[in-house]
Amino acid sequence: MNDERSDLARHPIRVVSRRTGLTPAVLRAWEMRYGVVVPQRSAGGQRLYSDEDVRRLGLLRRAVEGGRTISQVANLSMEALEGLVQEDAAGRVGPSFVGPPQSSQALETLALAEKAVNELDGPRLERILRRSSMALPIHTVLEGVVVPLLESIGVSWCEERFGPGHEHLATVQIRRFLEWLLHTVGDTEGAPVMVTATPSGERHELGALLSAVSGGDEGWRAVFLGPDLPADEIALAAQRLDAQVVGISSVDEGAAGSLILEVEGLRSRLPGEVHLILGGPQAVKRKLVLEEKGVEVLDSQEELRKRLRTLQ
Repeated sequence: MNDERSDLARHPIRVVSRRTGLTPAVLRAWEMRYGVVVPQRSAGGQRLYSDEDVRRLGLLRRAVEGGRTISQVANLSMEALEGLVQEDAAGRVGPSFVGPPQSSQALETLALAEKAVNELDGPRLERILRRSSMALPIHTVLEGVVVPLLESIGVSWCEERFGPGHEHLATVQIRRFLEWLLHTVGDTEGAPVMVTATPSGERHELGALLSAVSGGDEGWRAVFLGPDLPADEIALAAQRLDAQVVGISSVDEGAAGSLILEVEGLRSRLPGEVHLILGGPQAVKRKLVLEEKGVEVLDSQEELRKRLRTLQ
């Protein structure tokens, strides 16, 4: 009987990922590089974590979110970790900050990524982004590094400090990184399904890809369909996948003229219980009109995460 209870107290990596908010890729990296926990193995070689392991990993995530690097806290005792987390909580003044996470490590990573773009060093940019995903929670990587990097590139483009080569190189590497990240988080067996895409005429796909990664990190099975898809194709894919959420991104002002018609067509083709969620600057500009069509318009990845949690 004791052995049975012991087995039940051991959790596979997918369960630990859901409970701690750390992706399987981050869990493996923290174990291999820093030895933060030592999971047991099943007869088939599967990692199995104890309740104490899960508790420690949760504390480590919170300590990292407080602005420390994983290397600084990896070897601390449980008591020391609890003290740090309590100290961070006591140091917060007023309501919790809900904007993009700006840990010191995220800011340092952003600066390194901007330098790599400026120097047209694509491989270095990809290495910087991948390393960040091993050391920081996924939502911090997205909202504290990737989104600000895209905004920085856009500003540099408008101010003519970056040319087309800078923008194209950065886009290729960021897309590659996000696709890799989605592969690590977006295929949770048995999870509710979320599909993302961009509507006809919209070629800027990174917003939809970011949303898919956010969904995967929140425990959804996230499927990215790609850019420039007509409403009937998006609806067909959503129905075949039995999706509960369809996410659409609209960025390009030149393609926004048909956005409302595309959304109306998509909404009419989807079952009523499927949630149609829009994001991106062009959707936000048309928020009132779009919401009259029976869809939701969200302003940020943080809002999307919160909404996905309520829908689960």
